[in-house]
Amino acid sequence: MRPLTRDEVRGCIVNLYPTTAKVRLPAWFDDTRWDRIDYLAWRDTRAQQRAYLVADVDGEAQGVLLRQNPNQAALASRAVMCDLCRFTRRFNEVSLFTAPRASTDKRRRLSAVGLLLCTDLDCVRNVHRTPTTGPHDPPAEQVIEARRSGLRARTADFLRSVPDATVARRPGR
Repeated sequence: MRPLTRDEVRGCIVNLYPTTAKVRLPAWFDDTRWDRIDYLAWRDTRAQQRAYLVADVDGEAQGVLLRQNPNQAALASRAVMCDLCRFTRRFNEVSLFTAPRASTDKRRRLSAVGLLLCTDLDCVRNVHRTPTTGPHDPPAEQVIEARRSGLRARTADFLRSVPDATVARRPGR
């Protein structure tokens, strides 16, 4: 991922409403190793159910505000797959996150897009994990690069699905 500035990250969130509080960046933002990540995700320190996801989509930074839904007790004995990294994890390690659609139409504001996402927001760690390979498998580096490519593509697809097509992006975004 290309390095982003603080203002660029704050300005690229497409589904913020005027009533939404200011975007608080993580304390570790300045220490981010941009060459090692495929997207930037963090939780709001003042509202733990609020998270942000930012990625480079078609050469432009694009991000969304996410809200974590509580895990359901009915899933207690199940494994769940993250929609972005495609790793299967325990029920409490994957949560449903929803992104309200940005819309000028009041009826469309009730619309949201959701995905199952690693609760710790660290899919990058999963895709960089060295795979167990056999004699007929591709090299580990090739597997990791394929995982990263898939993660970037799925993240970009999700970020493209959040904005309402009827809303023009603000200048400077």
